Amino acid sequence: MKMKRFHKLLVSIGLSAALTFGMTSAAFADTTTATLQPVETSGNTDSRVTSGDAPAASAAYYPSYSNSGIRQTDALYQNNSYKIKVQWDAVSRAEKYAVSISHYGKNSFKLMGYTPRRFVTIKNLLPGTVYTLKVTAINSSGKAISTRTVDCTTLYKTVSVRSSWSSNAATGYTFNMTVPQAANSISGYKVVYESSANHKKVTKLFNTRYSFTLPLARNSFYKVSIYPYIQLNNKRCVSPTPTNYIVSKEIILAKAGNTRNTMTVRWNKVSGADSYSIYIKAPGSSFKKVKTTGKTTYTLTNMSLNKQYQIRVVANKKLYGKQWRSAFKTYNMSLS
Repeated sequence: MKMKRFHKLLVSIGLSAALTFGMTSAAFADTTTATLQPVETSGNTDSRVTSGDAPAASAAYYPSYSNSGIRQTDALYQNNSYKIKVQWDAVSRAEKYAVSISHYGKNSFKLMGYTPRRFVTIKNLLPGTVYTLKVTAINSSGKAISTRTVDCTTLYKTVSVRSSWSSNAATGYTFNMTVPQAANSISGYKVVYESSANHKKVTKLFNTRYSFTLPLARNSFYKVSIYPYIQLNNKRCVSPTPTNYIVSKEIILAKAGNTRNTMTVRWNKVSGADSYSIYIKAPGSSFKKVKTTGKTTYTLTNMSLNKQYQIRVVANKKLYGKQWRSAFKTYNMSLS
């Protein structure tokens, strides 16, 4: 039997991809005393929340090795093509190897070709998808003498942030990621973030699929670029395209003065902010945006004595064609 060489394997399977972010009371010169106190909350999410299914408790995690002696060695994106590389141990008396591919969980394998070598690169695959590769050893008589399979995953094109929030009073900002379906692999995230205050880029690696926390300072917007990666033995395969997110920690308010029917609050400038929006909740009503301003002070007028109001101030920034908002803290205000 004339041996066929297996030069380049191409696959374009017509199946859908399983694609599977305390002020204390103080008196002023006026006999009326104004108070401004933060409202206790469990955490405030920012304005950009992407919905997604929560991960199943028993979700599978790939790549995995179905049989010994065969393994995925790389996942990459080159020349507009998502690729995987697989290698296997030699089989005694094997003259060549038949390579077939299927979507994970399917039994409809497609024969890709034959090769005398013990490695293969398959390209033109779907992003963020798990495939099962089957390698059958064939002897000189054309008989199959062994078959091994391995589940392989391609790089993700992008990922999405399910929710994000300022996670502690000092520096924490947590990102809760939308987790893909069980059979798809994300080992962790490479995160590059940059403050509008100093434009210094910082890179961190997180070996978790579900969430991570960045140490972000107050009074600045941050550009956060999130790259998912797949860990293959000692090799980290990083997706080429980041998910970009813009965040800022909550604004801290302070009293700046009051009269018998007004109260003024102030806050520090947020680096990178285009403007600030003020939201007020009067007694018996809901929050209403009353002002968007470039200033860092605001005076609430027509207040009534012995009634409690609430205020939120949010920093705004427009980038990537979207309007981003800082996290926020709700404060109680009253005149007595």
